[in-house]
Amino acid sequence: MLRRAAMVSALLLTSSVFTECSEKALDIDNPNQLSPTLFWRNADDAEKALVATYGPLTTIMGWGRMMGAILTTLRGDDLNPFPAQEVNDVGTFAVASTDNRVLEGWGELNAIVARANQVIANVPAIQMNEARKKEILGEAYFLRAFAHFHLLNMWGNIPLITKPVNALEDILVPQAPAADVWASIKSDLRQAQSSLPAEPKDVGRATAGAATALLGKAHLYTKDWAAAATEFKKIVDGTQYRLVANYQDNFQAATNNNAESIFELQYQRSDTGNWGPSGTPNPWRGQAWEPDVAPKGYTSQASTTINRWVYDLFMKEKTITGAIDPRAFATMIWNYPGAKVYQDDFTKAFTGSDQNNVWVRKYLNFDRTSSLTPGSWAYPTNNRRMIRLADVLLMYAEAENEANGPSAAVYAAINRVRARATMPNIAPGLSQAAMREAIRNERVLELTAEGDRIFDLNRWGITADVFTRNPALRSNSGGQFQRNKNELLPIPQNDINTNPQLKQNPGY
Repeated sequence: MLRRAAMVSALLLTSSVFTECSEKALDIDNPNQLSPTLFWRNADDAEKALVATYGPLTTIMGWGRMMGAILTTLRGDDLNPFPAQEVNDVGTFAVASTDNRVLEGWGELNAIVARANQVIANVPAIQMNEARKKEILGEAYFLRAFAHFHLLNMWGNIPLITKPVNALEDILVPQAPAADVWASIKSDLRQAQSSLPAEPKDVGRATAGAATALLGKAHLYTKDWAAAATEFKKIVDGTQYRLVANYQDNFQAATNNNAESIFELQYQRSDTGNWGPSGTPNPWRGQAWEPDVAPKGYTSQASTTINRWVYDLFMKEKTITGAIDPRAFATMIWNYPGAKVYQDDFTKAFTGSDQNNVWVRKYLNFDRTSSLTPGSWAYPTNNRRMIRLADVLLMYAEAENEANGPSAAVYAAINRVRARATMPNIAPGLSQAAMREAIRNERVLELTAEGDRIFDLNRWGITADVFTRNPALRSNSGGQFQRNKNELLPIPQNDINTNPQLKQNPGY
């Protein structure tokens, strides 16, 4: 496991090696800075640098909070956030390029890229066990691809930096064509795929399966359907991963790192952490985005609801025994007999119109009395499952349907997901278009509130149509989607000011 103590010491040791350049840093010698010539000496240095590369994933600025909900989950049409200046501006379409939340997510992802570049450039020359060296490089390639994948899909126009930053001119570069970034992502993932083991050195590290799944996803997002299906099939036909019997086990701390998980972020509880990015002393690494999605009255934040169309989709079809889809109870809280909000009865938790709302249940920790107690920002440790088998099965079904139509393999994949929830098989004889719709609906039933929805809408090219035709999707805030703007996040103004070669995204 990526233990907290080891991660903290690694970040302290290597933060000066991986920090971004500035003119001031180039002009002044820092007596406390560790020279690269003194650091990249042995296997221990290689391991510390790799741990530092994982570091930004789980900070408050990364998937600890900003990437965990504010910059991803709150942007989909499945959720309906209430307004909160800067905090929920991304989800309510009021975001500006000066928004600190945007800068924080952008910064942590770019920190992963910068650190991975250092590992890839310096580890090959270290004298150490060659097998472990290969794995370290494979992990670095995976992490760089992972960061570039999210930067590209969230910001759209990004620089492509694949070498260590040693001078100001190395970082003051223009944005690269998306095709070049995709090519780099796929190349990195093929390298990772061939270098990584099936089982990780420590729980939470990248594996060959994680690289295969993300490579398939990269092909899917670029509409290379056959290549995507080929990669996903390696996992679908394999025996390493399986759907767990209880759907809710994918969102609870007691069942972290279960058999369905392909790549999972490891949260760590800390009562004495600090609010800051990786590289700062002892940053919080708990699951800190629960307050952003917890119901009103159970959070210090503005909260969000689940849009009614998601509830309606869950209620549209019953299980083979005539019951409600069990995934509904793990995903949503609504006014049904026996419904609980943390440890309170639903009918006592809410009054007035709030009793008619549908609230988020997924990833909430009901062993607590609210998202605030006994602690909010660093208390929960239910890991974020970034890639799990059910998602891969549905992506495989999509890729295969687009490549070859609704074949037997498509039916088998989607029905495998539905069977876990005791839902009936998809009706036979569907057209390709009808199966496409069935797969898209199944992604809602399986993945609501997991942060995937905005990525799906964007890659399908329907984001603007969905939001502009349905203004009620942002009824809590009255936010109005602007076509050719809100599909992407703004490039942080700080970077625009620093690098004159960067161009802002349209509309900002």
